[in-house]
Amino acid sequence: MEKRPASLLLIILVGVIGISLLGCAGRPTVTAPAKTLPEMLREAGFKVYAADTPQEMAYLQTCPRDTLMIHERPGARCYAFSDPTSKSMYIGDEAAYRRFSDLLEQREQKIMEQRIENDPQFWLLWRTRWGGG
Repeated sequence: MEKRPASLLLIILVGVIGISLLGCAGRPTVTAPAKTLPEMLREAGFKVYAADTPQEMAYLQTCPRDTLMIHERPGARCYAFSDPTSKSMYIGDEAAYRRFSDLLEQREQKIMEQRIENDPQFWLLWRTRWGGG
């Protein structure tokens, strides 16, 4: 008679372990959160410049949202992304742009781009801090 409660206990124990293992197998794995665009820009080598003046803050507000701007003028090209939330402008060269494009491709993300030719206000406000021509 004593064998029966022991085998019943063994069956219950095996059942509980089996259910526990099934529960673990069915759970999704936890992954690191996706990086934000500003984090990806920094990782790619874009420099971050705080908008310190009222003119720079006003300029950030006029920039297209979630768009990488390609600023061009004769002899100079740079890539810029405005982030009014952090009150910053991210500016990079051709190499930083290529690294950023590769990161976007790896994550299968897209960002709008807008080519802007000879925007004197951009060059006036940001060139001395960025060091671009």
